[in-house]
Amino acid sequence: MCQRHSGSLTLTWVEFPKDKVTWTGPGGTPATYRSSKISSRAFCPKCGSTLGAIDDGPIVALATGAFDKPQLVSLKPTGHSYKGGRPRWWHVDVDG
Repeated sequence: MCQRHSGSLTLTWVEFPKDKVTWTGPGGTPATYRSSKISSRAFCPKCGSTLGAIDDGPIVALATGAFDKPQLVSLKPTGHSYKGGRPRWWHVDVDG
């Protein structure tokens, strides 16, 4: 689903408690598409850019590309999901 949502081989997310996220940009609250029983994909209602996922639970996962400074150390990936679906040659060093 992430590949279809982002149009990319992989997608990097950062997770936040839902009650700590405030939508303040000119686009306002993101538009959503119900993608599973537990989550909706979020995107800009004006341009359609991928923003992340809003889970039914207490988590909002935002795509690092949605941030003005995605290179910040605080946004560095710390783990991998769905490793079995990646190409054999794909490896990301989260320790380095």
